[in-house]
Amino acid sequence: MNALGIFTGLDMRNQTLQFMNANFGKSGAYYYWISRGVDERPVRANRTRKSVGAENTFSTDLTEVEPMIAELEPLIDKVWRHCESAGARGRTVTLKVKFDDFEIITRSRSVSSAVANRNGLAEVAIGLLRDNMPFPKPVRLLGVSLSSLQVGNGAEPQLDFGL
Repeated sequence: MNALGIFTGLDMRNQTLQFMNANFGKSGAYYYWISRGVDERPVRANRTRKSVGAENTFSTDLTEVEPMIAELEPLIDKVWRHCESAGARGRTVTLKVKFDDFEIITRSRSVSSAVANRNGLAEVAIGLLRDNMPFPKPVRLLGVSLSSLQVGNGAEPQLDFGL
């Protein structure tokens, strides 16, 4: 696109449909219309959820592990409540950390079988936090998510941490 002088959405919007089709083939019409805010694809509201997560931004940046764990606990509760209500289990736990300069890092761990209970989710999430401490900067936001979700009868055997 850059070779054609297209660097921004506005540059694309300034092109004709014929120009876009000539240079991008079948995708040309899609680019032409999407740059104008027109998207006729149907909305798939009932698609299967791939992950569930929760996060919180703090009014005061955190630097110590124990306050971070205390802030993670309600997020873990929220994620697990959704899993319980949906009958979903997952294998990959992800920790999201946003620092005071807005840099974001994520750390994830996949377990061999689906996490079977809230304590198992907490063990993995808090383990990820502890494994990465100390952080180089104060923490402004923490988040936790569970992915590789399986719902209902299709769920694989679960890993029960027994806590």
